Amino acid sequence: MHSTTPATEQPWILGDGAATIAAAVLGALVVAIGYLVQQTAARNERRAAIYSDAIRAVEDYLEQPFIVLRREENKTAIREITAHISDIQSRIAYYKAMLRVYAPKDVALIYMDFVAAARREAGTAMTSAWNTAPIRRGDQVPIGQRFDRSESDDALTRLVSAMR
Repeated sequence: MHSTTPATEQPWILGDGAATIAAAVLGALVVAIGYLVQQTAARNERRAAIYSDAIRAVEDYLEQPFIVLRREENKTAIREITAHISDIQSRIAYYKAMLRVYAPKDVALIYMDFVAAARREAGTAMTSAWNTAPIRRGDQVPIGQRFDRSESDDALTRLVSAMR
């Protein structure tokens, strides 16, 4: 005689299946959470790289008055300096666009304020440097007498705070 035992008499059958399903769901959940954490970290790392490169482009522009002051007085050197300034301007435009697309709106707006302040201050200083005789000796380099960049420095402080 063949006897069948009801499922209620074999609790290990349901328990074993439920445990397998629970383990699979838990494993999938751990993998999904790990993936999300890894993607968030990678996104933050990419954003930090974009932010630092964007700041560097403006800082490069802010250094140009000193490059102009130390220029050689020949057409090739002047062409190289102006090409370098043009390259910096292009990088700044690139990062303005990148931040408009990928950064929070407040970060992009403050970056544009930083760029505008740098252009006002460094632009004025570059004009003055172009109208000044080039520096020929090391003791003429204005190490202690930087041009005023207080507006740029204030904008940079706001920008870094917003980026954090």
